[in-house]
Amino acid sequence: MTEIPLTKDWGYILYLVFASAVVLVSIMDFVLLQHLQLQISIFFLLGIPLLVFALYIRVRARIEVRRAGFESLLGTGRLQIVGEHKLIKDGLYKHIRHPIYLGEMIRNVAFSLIFSSLIGFIFAVISIVVLLFRIKVEEKMLDDHFGEEYEEYRKKTKKLIPYIY
Repeated sequence: MTEIPLTKDWGYILYLVFASAVVLVSIMDFVLLQHLQLQISIFFLLGIPLLVFALYIRVRARIEVRRAGFESLLGTGRLQIVGEHKLIKDGLYKHIRHPIYLGEMIRNVAFSLIFSSLIGFIFAVISIVVLLFRIKVEEKMLDDHFGEEYEEYRKKTKKLIPYIY
């Protein structure tokens, strides 16, 4: 197993901090500033289906990653190459290279929308920026390990949004 050390994968810890802040700040905003008054607004109505969609993407992508050689779904959080690691090029990965990150991004935004928390939304945006930096580290690791196979895969897929980005 080859694992990227935390000194090079600084985004992992930073992301966990900001993703946790999205949840905590949104809930604190809802409790302390909004006095538990759920606002049924366009943000709330948009947030619920986004959250469901994000959870679906995250779970499906993690199951697909497990086929690449990870023994557990929890092990997919760290950047690493495991024993029989295979490059996944089907399922969600046929269209985008980082569906787990996409699910994380959508989940964080959705959570802040559901609780109508502007401060939570700001933390969600910061967490997205951190994940974009982390994608660069991960893509270098995958390119170093898989070489030409990963380069060909990268040419055929988008990073996060099918046919766009």
